[in-house]
Amino acid sequence: MPLLFLPGWGFDARLVDLYQLFPGRCLILPDSFIDPASFSADLSIFLQSRHIAEINVVGWSMGAQLGLDFSLTQGHLVGRIDLVAMRSCWPQQELAAIRTAIAADSAEYMRGFYRKCFLGYKKPYHDFVCELQEDYLQKLNREILGAGLDYLQNFTFPAHVPAGVTVHIIHGRKDVVAPVREMPQLAGVTCEVFPNAGHMVLLDQHGIQQNG
Repeated sequence: MPLLFLPGWGFDARLVDLYQLFPGRCLILPDSFIDPASFSADLSIFLQSRHIAEINVVGWSMGAQLGLDFSLTQGHLVGRIDLVAMRSCWPQQELAAIRTAIAADSAEYMRGFYRKCFLGYKKPYHDFVCELQEDYLQKLNREILGAGLDYLQNFTFPAHVPAGVTVHIIHGRKDVVAPVREMPQLAGVTCEVFPNAGHMVLLDQHGIQQNG
């Protein structure tokens, strides 16, 4: 079954190639930074055009919210979803502070945000800075960043899991972007917490060396 990877806010799917994630899997990867406003419709059209009847989803950070929303409305297309480093809700004051910081200096804010995401991951962070960060800063615009913040602001955590969809939660106990105390709580789902992992718990899941 094809695997769809949905990256978080401020990131794109090039993380898969950089860290060699999901080896041997048939992958579906967004070809740009995700616009939440058009994501669901674009994905439905893509799957229909390729005659893909069912997918598994790995959503990381904001990508987990996007994947969960899609599975709630298009559950017949999703067999399984992994919610990785997902925060069940974002405080409005925190989102407002992010908007203010981006308006003042978006590049400076995003550099600090990326550093925060990679806390505890020295080598992967070095690789990210060398390979992707500056290109991200050139291509990310305030409109896309703002659309992501709007989506997080309006996201409503569901009261139940998608019917017929297997849901698995993965989180890092040392995550400072999505604190473990704000990890999703859903009845009837499996959960895996990595004790020494941060927001990049996706790397721990795939056994990637952190600090070497």
